[in-house]
Formats: sequence, structure tokens, C-alpha cells
Amino acid sequence: MLDACTQSPTRPARTVFAAALCISLALLLGACGAPTVRTAPDSGDARADFAQGRYEQAALDWQRQAAQAEPGAAAALWVNAADAWMLAGRPDEARNALGWVDKARLDQADTARLDLVLADLALRSERPDEAEALLQQAAAAVPPASRGRYEALYDRLVAQLSAPASQDIARAAQLSEGLRYYDPQAAVEMMQTLESVSSAELAVRAANPRAERQLTGWLDLAWVVRNHLVEPAGVEDAVGAWKQRHPYHVLNESQALDTWLRYRQGFKPPRRIAVILPAAGRLQAAGEAIRDGFLSAFAASPGRSELLFFPTDDDPQSPIDAYFSALDAGADWIVGPLRQESVAAILELAGMTTPMLALNDLPAGYAAPPGLEGRVLGLSLSQDAEAGVVAVRAAAQGFESALVLAPESEWGERMVRAFEDEFLQEDRQIIASLRYVETENDHSGVLQRALKIDESKARKQRLENTLQTRLEFEPLRRQDVDVIFMPSTPTQARLLRPQLKFHDAGGIPAYATGRVFSGQPDPARNRDLDGVRFPTTRWQIEHAEEEDVPDVESLRGGNLAALFALGQDAWNLLPWLELMHRDPTFRFPGQSGSYSDARLGTLYREPAWAVFRNGRPMAYEADGAATGGE
Repeated sequence: MLDACTQSPTRPARTVFAAALCISLALLLGACGAPTVRTAPDSGDARADFAQGRYEQAALDWQRQAAQAEPGAAAALWVNAADAWMLAGRPDEARNALGWVDKARLDQADTARLDLVLADLALRSERPDEAEALLQQAAAAVPPASRGRYEALYDRLVAQLSAPASQDIARAAQLSEGLRYYDPQAAVEMMQTLESVSSAELAVRAANPRAERQLTGWLDLAWVVRNHLVEPAGVEDAVGAWKQRHPYHVLNESQALDTWLRYRQGFKPPRRIAVILPAAGRLQAAGEAIRDGFLSAFAASPGRSELLFFPTDDDPQSPIDAYFSALDAGADWIVGPLRQESVAAILELAGMTTPMLALNDLPAGYAAPPGLEGRVLGLSLSQDAEAGVVAVRAAAQGFESALVLAPESEWGERMVRAFEDEFLQEDRQIIASLRYVETENDHSGVLQRALKIDESKARKQRLENTLQTRLEFEPLRRQDVDVIFMPSTPTQARLLRPQLKFHDAGGIPAYATGRVFSGQPDPARNRDLDGVRFPTTRWQIEHAEEEDVPDVESLRGGNLAALFALGQDAWNLLPWLELMHRDPTFRFPGQSGSYSDARLGTLYREPAWAVFRNGRPMAYEADGAATGGE
């Protein structure tokens, strides 16, 4: 039994009665041997509450009874409480209650009921192997009153075991049983077998103390290998730590590293890749930047692939012609097109059989044809998605009350909608949402309304009129804003930020979209943006100085750096796309963002984060807590 001085089953009660009860029981049990619990009004028979579905009330009653019971009876009461908490959908409370169960004082039937609770917890954590062992252990002694509970848990177990990931783990268990020495081919087969088991599930199962020791080692190794597939840095240390966790595993460190290398070598880009990009028209510059980024990544790691480029222009028919030319050339994969309308037009064509990585969002609700599931994807620097990610980031830092300042334009409205869709959840609110005219330089009127400074001035005027005298008075801004969202161009942001500071709002954390940084290093002009946080690309952070930007014409001095980075990722992603589809938690750490396959068509992009300091975009890693302005 755990020491009640260090853990409590629920939040500590703060009544004098509860404190006296804990002290009395501590004296009886020898050293704070019973917990302080939340008490509830006596509602009668806890079993009646339980039978009628009032599980939380029953759990509280049983906990209260357990705190006052003799040690021999208390253990069974804590099992009752834990079971009720599980049925109430409160697994954390159930775990707390289980911490007070003295297993040595349980009879056979109560031990079986304890196993049912533990099996329920295992199923909620998607550990069917552990749940299966617990249910088998409980089967012979389950009391009649708990038979229905046992059968319901068994049905859930069967459902989880029939899932593809569970089937693959069962196959891995069979392979593990037959591996008594290092077989390189079998070890790689083990990694391949586990590809549909997500990284998150591998991590959970690898920490399962009840699982078979050799299988646990393989699952843990698969997790280590997967986390070092794209970027090998640190793999030797990670494998060394793995071996310390599994000293009895059949593989030694050298053999585990060999397994990682052999498995990694199996991920190769397609042999013949068609690239469809604008070479003329209004998107020519964007197409050239993406092309040069793609070629730079290809030159660094060409493999045995062949690249075929098919140009497009502003004619809506040209991407379709390029697509059919790519098919005629025998392309294994297609990268592009760039325009969203062109992507939609190609996807509407009948008989599509060639995988495609489009360089824009896929149409909403698009479903790939049979045989191409997970092989028709979009890669995008969507500004709408960025605005949503900004909202998620701000919420994760604890901000709850936002002020929105957006340009009076269609683009500005899109940014606001995307931000609001994500931010307005869990009681968060938009305190004020105002628009400014982009062609104007002075936004004082808008800012005074947003910050309610105009109302403060009006109160001063009314008071002066009433008293018939002039007053020394400093207008005060509103105090109910903890974050500002200001999607804007660099030019407008350079105007807004100093004016916010002038109106005493410079200390409020401010977020913008990636558009706030032109991509061209200019510390002198960007000094007015200091403190603004924004999503960006890793490439731009790593090339924050003018001399760091390569002398490549298509980069335009850094103005098209984000598209250059997107082109690099379009090449580097190709070997990993199928694994990303099998494992939605697998992340590709690219130059334009960290990507994962959320199975929505377009890859989910988590951008890098930056904050302006001394006019330069610097990497910004928040600590998850709301902080003041930079």
C-alpha cells in the first residue's frame, strides 16, 4: 500500500473534519496509512448508486467508506471505487484509487475484479496484449456480478486485436520467438512488419512491463530506428540507451545499428519523377524557386532517379497537357502542379493511376481512387493553415483573450476566419476584431477603438464638462487582452507595431502569419518588428543574415526562400511518403516545416517558429506558458 503522505486518491479535502480523520487514521495505521479523500453527502447505498449508473457518486461513497474501514475491508472498497471511476469515464481517478489497494488483503474474487479494472485501463491505452493477459488471469475467478463487465471488456479486446496494428504486433511476436541470434534479413523484416504500428503506440508498448521481454526490446528498437530515419544525428547514442534498457536482448549495439542502416537503405525515391511547374506566366518566379530548391536537394542525394520537367503557363489546359505528357514518358511519380485550380482539374480526370505529390492543397473531401490511397497528397504553404496554427500555438501558451487587427481585404478576412475557427474553443474569446485600411499609414483611430482608449478619453471629457475644469489625465488602454493577432504584410506590420507600443500595448504578445517576414534579411528596417512571433521555415531561420542567402537568382535575395525550401522538401519527402501514411504520427523534419500525414489529403505542416530580435528572425521555442512581450 502506498504512503498516504505522498499520494492522495483525490484532491485533498480542506475541512477540519477531513484533517482530523486523516490524523486519527494515521495514528491507527502507524504512519499516515490512510488517504485524505473528498467526502460526499451520504447518498445511501453505494451499490444502489452503482446499479443505477450513478458511478461517480458510488465511487465517492466507496472511497469515504474505505478511508474509515479496517485494512482488510478497505482494499476491496478501493477496488469498488476504481471500477466505478472507470465506468464514470474518469481513468485518472481510478488510477489514484488503485494506488491504495493492498493486494495482499484481497480474496480471489476481488483480485479478479482488480484485474478487470487494470484490463480496462490497458485497453484505454491501446495495450491489448496486456489486457489479454489480465483477462485470462481473471477469467476463472470473476464473480457472477462482474461477469457482464468481463464479457464487455473481452469484446473490446477482440476489436483491438483485430486492428491492423495488433495483427502486425502478433506477427512481430512470432518473428521474435524464432530469432535466437542476429539475422540481418529477419531484423529488417521485423522493422518492416511494424511499419503500420504508429510511433506513439510503439513508445507505449515498449514501456509495458508485462509484455514479453524480447518483443518489448524489438518494439523499442523500432521506435528508436523510426525516430532517426530521416535525420541520423544522435542514432548511436539512442541505440546505446536502447541497449541499456534491454541488456538481455538478442541484438547488441553494433547489430542494432546495422539493422537501422539496412532498414534505412530500403527507403528510396521513385525511379522516374515528372515535375510539373510554371515556366511562364504570373507564377513563373514561384515555379523557378521551387524548381531550384528541388534540384538542390536532388543534387545532394540523387539516388538512381531520373527527373523529367514539364513546363506550364497561365493557360488552364497546360497543366493537363503536362500531366498526360508525364504519363506518356512513363513517370512513376508526379510532383506538381502548383496552382490549386490545376491540381483540382487533374484530380477530376478519369483513370488516374500514377501517384502524385501536388504542390498545393487538395480539394476538400477528395478521396484517392482505389490503389492510390496515401499516394495522392498535397504539399502546401497555405496561409490559411498558418493562421490556424498561430491560434493553436497561442492557445497552447495559455492565452485566452485575443485582439485581432487585420487588413480590410479578402485575404485579411480569410486569415481572421482561420484564426477564429481554432482559437474560439474552450472558453477562449476574441475581445475585439478590427480592420485597418492598408493604403493608410496612421492607424491610431483603429488602435484607440481596439484598445478602448477612445472610451477612456470620452470619460475624461465628460468629467471635465461636469466639473467645469481641466484635468491631468492619462488615457488608459483596456486590460482584458492577453494576445494580439495581426496578420499583415511587412510594411503594415512596421507601422502597426510602433503604434501599438505608443498606445501602451507593446507588452502584449503579438503573433502574425509568415507573410510578416519578406524572407529578405533586412535588420535595419525590421527592427520595428522586434517581439513579433510568427510561423516560418527552418531554411529562413538558418539563413537569417544576408551573407547566408545563396547567390541563386530564383531566390530573389531571400524573397522566395519559402518556396525554395518547399522545393527541397518536395524531393526529400518522396522516399518517406508511404511510411508517413502507415504511421500518421511519423514526422518528416523538412526545411519548410515538419510534415505528417493526417490522412486528410494535404500533408499537415507544423512550421518553424521565429521572433524578431534586433530586426532578425530568431528561432522561438515557447515554454508552453503565457509570457509577456519580447
